[in-house]
Amino acid sequence: MGSAAVLVPAGPGRAELERALDLLDALACFEPGLRDVVVVDDDRRARGAWPSRVDVIANPRAGRGIGTLGGTVAGTLAGLARLHRVAPGAWVLRLDADALVIGPVVARVEAAWRPGDGILGSCSATCNGEPRDVRGWSREVRRHGRPVWAWRRPPRRPWLVRPADPFVRSVLAQARAAGYAPGEHCVAAGCALSAALVGALAARGWLKRPERWLGARLGDDIVLGAMSRACGLGLRDCHAVFGIKHVGLADTPPRLLERGFAVVHSTKNDPCVDESAIRSFFAAARA
Repeated sequence: MGSAAVLVPAGPGRAELERALDLLDALACFEPGLRDVVVVDDDRRARGAWPSRVDVIANPRAGRGIGTLGGTVAGTLAGLARLHRVAPGAWVLRLDADALVIGPVVARVEAAWRPGDGILGSCSATCNGEPRDVRGWSREVRRHGRPVWAWRRPPRRPWLVRPADPFVRSVLAQARAAGYAPGEHCVAAGCALSAALVGALAARGWLKRPERWLGARLGDDIVLGAMSRACGLGLRDCHAVFGIKHVGLADTPPRLLERGFAVVHSTKNDPCVDESAIRSFFAAARA
């Protein structure tokens, strides 16, 4: 698959900055040879604390849209556009700030790629074997795929609803025509995007003007899943590498190491272990 690059969208606030810095420290520990790392900073204040080795760009949403939905889509696409320019032909490890690298990852992902892959990660099931329920996202994708006047149940206050951008509807329509099941996706918090996918997105012009997604109530994992299918590329579970859950960790920190994962998520909202304890454990382990 060629070289690897890394994309980290970072939200606003001090806590998010500290998470991202710890993630970058872990990444440098296990993958010291990685040179192309892009952070998309969603904090409009000048934070000035990023390592010099990291390429930091501003999220183009500039405070617009919903930060965790259309705002993250805009940031992710802007980051992919930057990486496509500076590291053409690279596959991309996409990580949330509350994800953590706990072991070597690049060689293992490169060994896992198969022809036709678009995204590797936690897709149809979790790393613990539980099927992932995407029904809520399925309804939202269907809603975005048609104009407001065609909705089965019109909104009570249609003047407050921002219709989906025609470009958004076009992408979703192309995905459906290529066999996309609305809502299917890999969790973007820790996943790998193939060089073929990044190249196809650039060739189609889908990395340009990422602000077109600001009105969408869709996460970037949903959008990337649809775009991958539209490009004729698949989504595949890769639980040997990615120990990913949407909320909390998939296991205790010691067990995550024993199970051999390279990337885990989420460190910030585990119901059993405090985030500081989680990060301290893994920092000691890599020291």
